Amino acid sequence: MQNISQIIIALAMQHLFMRLCNFGFQKETMQAPDHTLSANSVNLVLHVLTLQGQDAAALCEVAGIDSEQLQDVHGRVTIAQMVALWQAAVRATSNPDLALHVGEALNPTSAGIIAYVMMNAPTLHESLRKLCMYQDIVCEGIRTSLQLRGQEAHVLLEVISPALREPRYAIDCEMVIYKNAFEALIGQELPHSKVMFAYPLPDSIREHRRLFGKTTTLEFDAAYSGFVFEADWLQKPVVSANPELNLLFEQYANEYLQRLREPRSLTERVQRELARQLKGEEPNVTSVARSLALSVRSLQAKLSEEGTTYQRVLDSVRQELAKQHLRSGHHTVADVAYLLGFSEPSAFSRSFKKWTGLPPQLYRQSLAEA
Repeated sequence: MQNISQIIIALAMQHLFMRLCNFGFQKETMQAPDHTLSANSVNLVLHVLTLQGQDAAALCEVAGIDSEQLQDVHGRVTIAQMVALWQAAVRATSNPDLALHVGEALNPTSAGIIAYVMMNAPTLHESLRKLCMYQDIVCEGIRTSLQLRGQEAHVLLEVISPALREPRYAIDCEMVIYKNAFEALIGQELPHSKVMFAYPLPDSIREHRRLFGKTTTLEFDAAYSGFVFEADWLQKPVVSANPELNLLFEQYANEYLQRLREPRSLTERVQRELARQLKGEEPNVTSVARSLALSVRSLQAKLSEEGTTYQRVLDSVRQELAKQHLRSGHHTVADVAYLLGFSEPSAFSRSFKKWTGLPPQLYRQSLAEA
């Protein structure tokens, strides 16, 4: 019976590993990635700024953006660099509404592959689902979601990049682009009952009123940015939909997204390898180094350069996997201890309390009471 139990647990562990590879580890325990946006998006913003008389090269220099980043068709720019670019541009123009005006000037169809996928989906609902699925191709710093609440549709924008400490400019630009894109998709105005902004009320909202509707409720300091409209509008057909092109563009979008989500650092590669090897015993540094075609010394040195150690990465992976298992409710504490390679449940309990401040049972109980 014990062997069968261990096989079942190991299979469950493999399933969880696949989920982690697909969706990523929780940010509170893993090393935070450098969120990026596509070079094409930055070039579009710079093009509009140039048309408005701004010196694009000087702005890029202030923001630390290299011309080579922008010339690469698959190039990426960090969110921190883009924040610096917006700040420099707003200072140069003395225009706090600059991002609204840039978003207004941009053609929604110029957003590249994600625009082509959305333009060839059959309905607005499907188009918005594709936007949520592929948005990281354009920008990883803001997560878009579509929620149905009764008779209302909510398109929500959540800032997830720590670099977006002052999110107004990114939100303003993206919100105007979204509004114009949604209306272009269905070929008519899309009435909103509410438009929300997750930043404080500006000194003036005249431009917000002009762009989002004088009769629409504007809410500032909201939990999320986004739009609320009647759910019936989701069934509107996309005027440019082409099923054959949809399949072609979506295949390309999937391939691009897969490349984007490949580990960018040795720390991320070690995280994935540890999750793969954690099947009832603690992976040692030698086996992990061998799997990554590195010597132990080289692996440790490279991790040190990234500001971490093998033990810290192992602890972070164990902590995240432990939380996942305890949240699922499918395994006992002893089972989780076995899965994570601890010699006995008491050793796991001590480590888990060190990580979270709570023993495993109390942590699971707190989830049930939340």
